[in-house]
Amino acid sequence: MKDSNLNLNGLTFLVADPSSYFCTVIHGILRSFGASKVIETRDARGVVQNLTEHRIDILLCDANVPPMGGLKLTNTIRRNEASEYRTVPILILTSDTRATTVKNARDSGANMVVAKPLSPSSLYDRLAWIAFNPRNFVDTETYYGPDRRFKIEGYPGGVGRRKGDMAVEISEDTGPALSQDEIDNLLKFTRS
Repeated sequence: MKDSNLNLNGLTFLVADPSSYFCTVIHGILRSFGASKVIETRDARGVVQNLTEHRIDILLCDANVPPMGGLKLTNTIRRNEASEYRTVPILILTSDTRATTVKNARDSGANMVVAKPLSPSSLYDRLAWIAFNPRNFVDTETYYGPDRRFKIEGYPGGVGRRKGDMAVEISEDTGPALSQDEIDNLLKFTRS
C-alpha cells in the first residue's frame, strides 16, 4: 500500500520495547519515512509517563514490554475513561503471529499487529492503513477501541449488534448473474 502522501514529519512516535537494539532499528526506519520525533522507552511505566508528558501520535509497543506486556498495557490505556490519550493509535509488535495472539491484540484495543522481525515495507503498510483507513471507536462494557470489523459483508440474520448498525435486507440467492454462455464469451479472448 505504498502512498507517497504519507507524511510522518511532525508526528511524535513512542516506541516501547525492552530491546535497545530493536528500538534503534525502528527509530531508523521511522526516520527514513520522514519522522522527526521518536521517543523510546523500555517498559510500561515509561509508556504511561511519556503519554502524559508528550503529545504522542502513534504508539508502537512490543507485546512483551515489561512488566505487564503490551496487550495488558493497551487494554489499560483504552479502559481509562479519564485519559486524553485513550484513542492513540497502537501498533503491537510481536514475533508470535499465531491467530490467537493477533485476536488477543485486537481484543485488547490495538489498531494493528506488526510481525517481528519487521521490514520497512510492513511497518509502512500498517502506518498507511491507520492513516488512510481510520476505524471508529467502539465503547461497550467489555471493550473500548477501534472497531474490530475491517469490512462488513452483512450481519447474521440481517441485524447488527451495535446501536449504529443499520438493518440490512438479505435477499434470496438467485444464482449466478451471468449465464455460462456469457461467461464463456468473456473468457474466450483470454484463451486465444
